[in-house]
Amino acid sequence: MRATLDLSGHLTLRRQLQLLALKPAQRRRLAATLGRKVRVYSRKRLRAQKDLRGRTWAPRTKPRSGKRKLLRGMSKRMGLHSDTRGAEIGYAANVTGKIAYAHQHGVPETWNAAKAHKLRGRPDYEAPATRRQARALKREGFVVRRKGGKKKKPTMRWITEQMTQGQAGLILKQMREGGQSKKSWVIPLPERSFLGANAREIEALTNRIFDETLGRMQREYALARTNPPIHIDRG
Repeated sequence: MRATLDLSGHLTLRRQLQLLALKPAQRRRLAATLGRKVRVYSRKRLRAQKDLRGRTWAPRTKPRSGKRKLLRGMSKRMGLHSDTRGAEIGYAANVTGKIAYAHQHGVPETWNAAKAHKLRGRPDYEAPATRRQARALKREGFVVRRKGGKKKKPTMRWITEQMTQGQAGLILKQMREGGQSKKSWVIPLPERSFLGANAREIEALTNRIFDETLGRMQREYALARTNPPIHIDRG
């Protein structure tokens, strides 16, 4: 996953003509400077957990991990590549790039039983039911029969103390799917953009860096004219 920053695409006609007048090394230096600035913006968004529009990301779906920040460690792995045409901010590693792309664009993930067992391991069906299972059962309207045939909604404590993971999982399956197991299921992923810069940021950055670069080159040119190199004849 890489965010591409095209220099010419964010410049006015006058700026584009000035860009064409630069030497390749100067254009490359301009692109690298822009890329570093945008990488700083992207890292700040990761730390703030905000998207390109300044909105706070959607929280985690698991309540237990709700306080932990999303995409931890992604900031340090963010790389930069630049050339005469522009710069790219992103991740060289394939796995990291896929994770970044999925969150950047909100790509849903398809799971199946084999994948779940591989990543999470097989559950211990004889172990006590988990709080997650208890919450799911209560959401589905699970009830138990008391003496006398009366039905009552059990507490989460009762479910985790009286039921096993196997029992809770089987009841959930019956309540949700009529006992039929799904071969695969889709987990939605909200969009959490962070990589790159919005149009306003790019325009402001490009113009500012362009002015700084042109000014520096003009000073260097003027200094070279007033202090020409001295050639020593060693003959």
